[in-house]
Order: sequence, then C-alpha cells, then structure tokens
Amino acid sequence: MTTVFSSSQIVERYLSYFRGHGHYELPSTPLAVPGNSTSFIIAGMQPLLPYLRAETLPPSPRLSSVQRCLRTDDVEAVGSNDRKMSAFLMLGNWSIGEYWKREAIEMALEVLLQHLEVERERLWVTVYAGDEPLGLPGDDEAISEWLRVGMPSERIVSLGSEDNLWTMGEGPGPCGPSSEIFVDRGMELGCGRATCRPGCDCERFMEVWNLVFMQYERHADGSLTTLPQRNIDTGMGLERIATILQGAESVFSTDVFLPALERLRELVPEQEGEVRRTRRMIVDHMRAVLLAGLVDVRPGRDGRSSVVRRLIRRAACQGRVLGLEQPFLGELLSPLAEGHGSLLMPQEHSQVQGLVQVVTNEERMFSRVLTQGLSLLEHVEANERGYVDGRVLFQLHAERGFPADLAAEILVERGLSIDWQRYEQARQQHSQVSRVSVKTHFQSS
Repeated sequence: MTTVFSSSQIVERYLSYFRGHGHYELPSTPLAVPGNSTSFIIAGMQPLLPYLRAETLPPSPRLSSVQRCLRTDDVEAVGSNDRKMSAFLMLGNWSIGEYWKREAIEMALEVLLQHLEVERERLWVTVYAGDEPLGLPGDDEAISEWLRVGMPSERIVSLGSEDNLWTMGEGPGPCGPSSEIFVDRGMELGCGRATCRPGCDCERFMEVWNLVFMQYERHADGSLTTLPQRNIDTGMGLERIATILQGAESVFSTDVFLPALERLRELVPEQEGEVRRTRRMIVDHMRAVLLAGLVDVRPGRDGRSSVVRRLIRRAACQGRVLGLEQPFLGELLSPLAEGHGSLLMPQEHSQVQGLVQVVTNEERMFSRVLTQGLSLLEHVEANERGYVDGRVLFQLHAERGFPADLAAEILVERGLSIDWQRYEQARQQHSQVSRVSVKTHFQSS
C-alpha cells in the first residue's frame, strides 16, 4: 500500500461507496439511549433490531451507518492484545430482506480492494463449519461465493459455532452464520506454528469485517426458528481497518489515539521494561469517557454513570503504575478530540473543555482513596490455599471506599485469586448489622 488513509477518510470512502450502491445512510444513534436494554449501544446492528425482525419497515431495504459503541462486559481484557477496546466505531451495511451472500461478499471485496487499497494477497476469510447438535449445516454457499470472486481455497478457513455463528451474546435475538474477513499482518507477528491461520490467538491475523447472514431467531431455551426474512448484517471496526491501512502497531496506535499517547509521553516518558498494556488502557478508557460525556453521561453511582466512574478509576490506577501522582486524565481529552477530527461534530468539540473539568474533579475525589487503597493492597497476601480472603476486599470497600472489583483486578494482576465466598459472607453480615442498627435507632428515637 502506498496511500495512508486517515480514519475520517476511511469513513467517507466507506459511506460514499454504499451511497453509490443504493444504501440509505442512517444517522448514528446516540451512544446512550433512554429505555435501551443495555447502558450503552454495544453493536452497530443494535438500533436496527426492529428492521431485522421485520417488526418495522426500514426507510430503505439497503442501509449503512457509522455507529459509536461502548462495551465493558470484558473490560479487563482491554489492551491485552492489539485489537481489544471498550469503545469503538463500527461501520455497517445491511440488507433488510433484499440482497444475500453473493452481493454482500462482492461489495465487501470491492470496498477493500478498490476503495481502501488492501492487497488481495493479504486477505483471508472464515466461513461457518456447521453444528450438528444445532442442526445447522456448513456454509457451502459462502465457500462457493468466495471461490467465485477469486479467493484461493487455502485462504478459506471453516470454523465452528464459537467463531462463526453470530449471536447477540448469551441471550435471545437474531443470529446466523457469518463469514469474517481477516488481513494477514505478517509472519513476524505470528506464533510461528505451521498451522497459524485465522482463528489463532496470535496477532498475525486481524479480523476487520464480519458478514453475518442473519436468518434465525434464537430463543431463551437455545432453540432456533427462521426469521420472516433473510438479512445481511455486516460490521467493520474502524480502528481495526485503520490499523491495517495506517501500518499501525495496534488499534491504540491509530490516528485517533496518537495525540493522547503523545501527551501521555510528555507527562511521563516511556521506561524500558514498561508494561505496554498500561498506556493502552488509559487512552482507551478516556476515549470511552469522552464519547459517553458527549451524550451527557457523567460519572456517578448508578447505571451508565457508574460505568463512566469505573473507567475513570481504572485509568487513574494505571496512572499510578506509571508514577503519576497528580490528576492527569483530563489532559488527555482534548488530544483525543483532536485525534478524532471530523469524526466529532463541531458542537461536540466545543463540549470537551467542560468534560475536562468533570474528569479532573472525579479523579481528584478518588485520589486519596486510591493512595490509601493501593498502599494497603501492597501488603495483602494469599493464604495457604493461594486465595486472598474476600473479607479484606469488603473491609477496604466499606471502610475506605475502595471499589472491590478494582481491588480484585489489581490483585489478579499480581497473580492472586480471590475467595469471593468470604466476601459475600462479610457483605451479608454487614447488611444484618446495618438492619439491626437502623431498627434499634428508630425504636429508641
């Protein structure tokens, strides 16, 4: 590749292509929607569920969008590899009961090869291998379509339900077999095994686009029924394709994060032997806090506000790992906004300074608790069974205000395990004492 595309250019080329192919461009749904089943939008297709289930007519049978998403169900994994983030932008195109596998595959390949200039020889794909207990066959049709557009058979990999049956997590909802498109980043990033290919846990192959052939509804008991119509649901992570097109080390080294990483280096230069994940977590979490703040979600005790508070506190903890004793997180918000450029609206850029003060105040309030908690956690040891008594975590939370989940993460990073049964016993005992105290107080007053 000779051209380096910015993230904004990638978005424009993607949307422009699908506009030219009859797709109605949907406005991005706000990241936090009142009454939504999740605190934040967690997938590009989530706002389209009524269309996919044929409950509501879409404005067009062909749709496209770029959707902001925030997902913290496995936030502990953020930064552990080159691709895992908590907040991300998802490019999507959909067919609501119109085109099917052939057209979806043809258009995806054309976007990648002609409009984003990815080299054909770097592309691999996976297809669904089938699942006999579920009564689902292997996706021979997808294999045939990939062969028809020139994908070599040795770069078509069949994988099972864990990898290539797309579902809405563990719950019910629309689902279907998928075909994922990967880019080979080079043998130097691989595991060295001769069998290395998409599906391997190493960093060599990065999935950039998932084409879901949505044709089933999964129910609470795990059974499948056929949807009223066959839909195409695709998602391409902006940060992942930007990693490829910008020749970046990871999603955290793409243009949207670079100004914030540079500001972090100014605050504390990188040290030899430093854990790479630390800086990744900080810029990731503050990017998520920025996007949540732009829809007026502030740190607090409940619901989505508690998610923002936890992200700020986790990032503050990582700052201490780097040796940063004073509040610093607010200083990363303006660089993050700068990195996003036109991906944020002008009015959103004008909101950033207000968010800086909110984040700084939150970090300052947590600072004393953090200092005391980290000091106490340094002296926590495991028992003869290799577990930390969960009562220690409850006491730290009840008496010092240090979040138990955050304490647990810090201890797990040290290789320790938590006896959560002891934690629950301490919590219940504390609740009983509190109830007795309240009852006695009101009886004697």
